Amino acid sequence: MSEEVNELQAEVERLRVENEKLRASNRRWMRIAGTDDLTGLPNKVCFSTVFLPPIIAQANETGKSFICIIIAPDKLGDINMRFGRIGGDEIVKGVATFLKETVEEGEKIVHVDGANFIILMPDAGDDSGKRRTRQLRARSVSRHFSCGEDAVGLTLSIGTVLVDPEPASGKLEAKAVGESILQRLSAALDLAKQQGGDQIVEDDKPIS
Repeated sequence: MSEEVNELQAEVERLRVENEKLRASNRRWMRIAGTDDLTGLPNKVCFSTVFLPPIIAQANETGKSFICIIIAPDKLGDINMRFGRIGGDEIVKGVATFLKETVEEGEKIVHVDGANFIILMPDAGDDSGKRRTRQLRARSVSRHFSCGEDAVGLTLSIGTVLVDPEPASGKLEAKAVGESILQRLSAALDLAKQQGGDQIVEDDKPIS
């Protein structure tokens, strides 16, 4: 009887290991395919290879600028300390849900990494970016995000960049523009957090 139990336990353990390997493989393929497994949103790969190229091509054709917005919850480290990594993941998923609920026509939302999200606004100028970031900030203040059995309030740090196909600069090149967007969004977000969070930092110099 003991031998049968041992064999059964060994088989259960083997199946557990195989299942974990399968789940890890699925997560890897989801990342490759362009989908973030935590939030279900498009990821950085999708941002660079799927969303940006046609938006840049459209900007080149029409001469119209577009806006990129980066959003991240403040003090996520404190939440992780209080509620653990699972609580932090819940907050990230909650922010993803919040952004999905507030998405406007034509916009694209990306979970680019960690707790950082990007909104792409095609055919949008600087004024549209200002309106949108203030709207997001105002709506987040009145919302509570689930974290275990608790509901917590959040502030957001936000950065924006303007991509403008100025005639003098010629056509925008997708790869170079994509790298510049990510670098400048990251810098704007870092500055917003350095200023204490709950800030909007606008990179006013157009990427062209």
